[in-house]
Amino acid sequence: MGGRGWLSSVDDLAADWRGRIFVFWLGPAKLSPARLEGLRTLEKAACRIHLVTERTLAGFASPDRPFHSAFEYLSAIHQSDYLRAYFMHHFGGGYSDIKRCGASWEPAFDAVVDKNALGAGYREVPGGMARFRKSMVDGQRYFLEKPVGRVEMALRYRWTKLRRDRVIGNCAFIFRPDTEFTRRWLSIVEQRLDILLPHLKANPARYPKEVPGVDYGDGPSRYPVPWSFLLGDILAPLTLEYRERILQTLPVPDFENYE
Repeated sequence: MGGRGWLSSVDDLAADWRGRIFVFWLGPAKLSPARLEGLRTLEKAACRIHLVTERTLAGFASPDRPFHSAFEYLSAIHQSDYLRAYFMHHFGGGYSDIKRCGASWEPAFDAVVDKNALGAGYREVPGGMARFRKSMVDGQRYFLEKPVGRVEMALRYRWTKLRRDRVIGNCAFIFRPDTEFTRRWLSIVEQRLDILLPHLKANPARYPKEVPGVDYGDGPSRYPVPWSFLLGDILAPLTLEYRERILQTLPVPDFENYE
């Protein structure tokens, strides 16, 4: 599949979750040459590539499973973070950032099926794990579903970091749909969006990669979502908890010069 064939609607999905990879590109910016090259190299994964953009996104939500009401207020980056959990739970298959890919994903899909695993990813790279001990909303820290204090968070972060080699990264993965893992993952993300919703209504994102406190020319941003709060802060400790049923068999994406 190539060229215009990447852009997909929900009607393009096969019934079987195996052998497909979702990629998201949201917001007004066009794909850069480096991103286009990354998208082309995903064909090396030997899977069906489904590019989802604002043109087709709405069709993936139905009345009985709408996107969270906070979605429209999120930055494009955080919308993508939310959609990873939503798509893996409701549709399953693979997800990849638009980065260069150098090898087939077929062996990883086969391993998930053969070993009856929940999913698969690549082993988290050094320095890649989210620094979730720092993320706060209204001065409160959260570890998975639980509000925690500073000391407990520091201990949980240290414990997770010491076991980083058992965690999978955020940029490429495969998951079966509608499992205990995906239900819990999406539930935690949406619980956090419930907490953020009133703050987001007051201060919605204005930039695709907006970071709280950064001055974009009109004073420090009041956007309320910590950078890794909706993805890395959740996925690292959650995949560690389910490590016996999540494989580390995916090729590592190329993190060099992908912008």
